[in-house]
Amino acid sequence: MSTNANVVKSEPQKAGFDYWRKRAGIPLTIIIFTAVLMMPTPVGLTLAGKKALALLAALVTLYLTEPVELTVVSLMILPTAVFLGLGSTKVVLENFATSSIFLLVGATMMAAAMEKTRLAERFTYWLLSTIGCSARNISLGVTLANVALAFMVPSTTARTAILLPICLSIIHMYEKTGEYQKGQRLNFAISLLLTLAFTNSTISAGVLTATVPNPITVDFIAKAGTVITYMDWLMYGFPPAIVMTLFSWWYLRKVFKPEREEIPGGKELITQKLNDMGAMTSPEWRTLFVFLLVVALWATGGITKMDTTVACYLGVSLLFLPKFGVIKWKDTNRDSAYHILMMSGGALAVGEFLMKTGAAKWLANSVFHSLGLAGASSLVVIGAVLFIVQFSRIGFFGTTGLTVLFMPVLIALAATANLPAAAVALPAGMLIGGFPFLMFYNTISNILIFGTGYLTVGDFPKVGGVLCLVGVIVYTICATTYWRWLGLF
Repeated sequence: MSTNANVVKSEPQKAGFDYWRKRAGIPLTIIIFTAVLMMPTPVGLTLAGKKALALLAALVTLYLTEPVELTVVSLMILPTAVFLGLGSTKVVLENFATSSIFLLVGATMMAAAMEKTRLAERFTYWLLSTIGCSARNISLGVTLANVALAFMVPSTTARTAILLPICLSIIHMYEKTGEYQKGQRLNFAISLLLTLAFTNSTISAGVLTATVPNPITVDFIAKAGTVITYMDWLMYGFPPAIVMTLFSWWYLRKVFKPEREEIPGGKELITQKLNDMGAMTSPEWRTLFVFLLVVALWATGGITKMDTTVACYLGVSLLFLPKFGVIKWKDTNRDSAYHILMMSGGALAVGEFLMKTGAAKWLANSVFHSLGLAGASSLVVIGAVLFIVQFSRIGFFGTTGLTVLFMPVLIALAATANLPAAAVALPAGMLIGGFPFLMFYNTISNILIFGTGYLTVGDFPKVGGVLCLVGVIVYTICATTYWRWLGLF
């Protein structure tokens, strides 16, 4: 495996920073929480609103410092909110039981069947062997695999875990079949790994169940009075997502041009992997049938009037049936489903407090007037907001915390600008979930590819900054043109 001095040097520094960041998390949170509570209540903000802001400040601090697991942070919200008088136990817990959250939990259960039967893995090998094994086709194959897996596996981390070993095997073969100096950084390796992570994220913006911020965004928009279904999200989000996914693939190949296009033995490697799996098994066929059934029910929801979450759990139930099913409860009883439930529920609870107490509106008014957006067109307002949301992620690990911070404020800001909540919150939510690659620490997927040793810290902003800016432009145009024509607002 290739190495790089900058990467090696950064590892102990990163470890030291992470250690002190986590050690400082709890005391720093207490200090910030207390400071916000004790400060004089600003003009236009209620006492309850100030308490909600204190809770938000504490939550964001815990998200940034990570002294405990993020799911534990959500557990802390319940007693803290009740102690502050922001809501009753019942009110807080209602946010942990929304339709969108359980849709994502159900999709995670379906993914367990994909994983157990190895259907997703088989599809990936089949796609790569069909497209071909030149440097161009391999990176394109990984891109298209990400597109397909976004519908099957509701986690960017899980999809990266499926594709990363395949990419590393191909990179090792590329190294062995060429004459390169020891320690030389290969553009092919850099491009392929960044393509894996970046296109994994960009396509997530187009599929409701592909990543956690999407259903959280839908729930916040629902609180503002607009219902976004699975097919609505696909109709609005998939076209710009596929455009940005293919653009990202093209741009990465232009910036990191491969040393050569030929990969001797590449096709044989993929074909051998596929042959080793043998013919499709009965459990794989049954899993494929259930998956296609659920997708068909989602696509025809406008006709059948069947809720997307109900359709998902119908499929999940079939996967558990005796004789027909392919999974047992122990196969789905894993951390990811509970992680989604707790993280999303806690985020929604804090967002609701901000909206009900008027804190979100107060923040939105402050931001709106400080930016001089009064009287600006919808194009300018949406573009400015998306730019701020996108480039503020440089200080965030993960995407859920960013969603929690911005969604309540954006919905209130939309009202201040006389725009529907969805006009601002929907493109912002898609950007948050789909473009987390300014820095390597923005998502676990980035960290996984960074940990291979082929990448440096600077690789991410070098190409990620451009892609993020293009993403802001694309989603601003979509929100102000064809989304409006489709009736979003």
